[in-house]
Amino acid sequence: MSDSPGVTEVAVARPGFTLTGTDGKPFDFRDRTAGRLTFLEFGYTHCPDVCPVHMANLAASLARLPPSDRMRIDVVFVSIDPDRDSLPALRKWLDAFDPTFIGLTGSRAALDSAQQAVGFAPAIVQAPAPGATAEVVNHAAPVLAFTADDTAHVMYPFGTRQADWARDLPRLLARGAPPVAVARAYIVIPAGAAPAALYLSATNAGPAADTIVAVSAGDLGNVMLHRSMEDASGMMMMHAVTGVAVPAGGSARLAPGGFHGMIDPVTRPLQRGERIPLTVRFARAGTIRAIATVIAYADVDTATTPD
Repeated sequence: MSDSPGVTEVAVARPGFTLTGTDGKPFDFRDRTAGRLTFLEFGYTHCPDVCPVHMANLAASLARLPPSDRMRIDVVFVSIDPDRDSLPALRKWLDAFDPTFIGLTGSRAALDSAQQAVGFAPAIVQAPAPGATAEVVNHAAPVLAFTADDTAHVMYPFGTRQADWARDLPRLLARGAPPVAVARAYIVIPAGAAPAALYLSATNAGPAADTIVAVSAGDLGNVMLHRSMEDASGMMMMHAVTGVAVPAGGSARLAPGGFHGMIDPVTRPLQRGERIPLTVRFARAGTIRAIATVIAYADVDTATTPD
């Protein structure tokens, strides 16, 4: 995958451990990242060297990607130092690199299990050196890269340069990717008691046309597909549809004033910036996982313009 020295070929299935996110909610790693390019690192915020260098180099490389590619990637940092890394402290540390980075932690038993699930030895807490005050946590340093086929084929060691990440990111995005992809997914916080709107883009690199036939949005429930159309008198009408066609070698968009998803009722309050897991079912390609970002109506014009 990479020409960089030290990169190791592996075959690790995407594990199903559950830890606690910085929002205080359970985060099932396999369920929440399935089908997406996901970088997984175990570390701790008091690390003076390896962990912040990994995060900084990866953040800088991801920032250079087109937005449509960046939105297909998750970075998950698991703190193996729960005694010192509170959820707010972990969130603040990650925000210094990229606010979209996902932070997780948990009990020492849960963290040991998660590390073992990917073949890593559990971290070891070492007492402070003479004259020092901070504990040192010895832990596995590589970053695992899980691709769309839900397998990590490579892991990147400490010392991987930004140039190496930049070269490998397009290859990793392409590996195991189905011909149909979903990107630029947004759920808009409704005004008052109105339904919530869902917008997304779907591309089809395959030789045959496909159709979006169903969408579900995590704990928000199923999404009804509709189309807004203006009739000859200028009246805007909304019609339920059974699917949205995605032509071979082309794309389709759910966007304001056309095809869109509707969540009704909205089962809980939504927060701007929240990430909602989507399951998008296609007639031919099957199920595709994606992530929708929650936005406000003031964001809609920017969010739905082409890259």
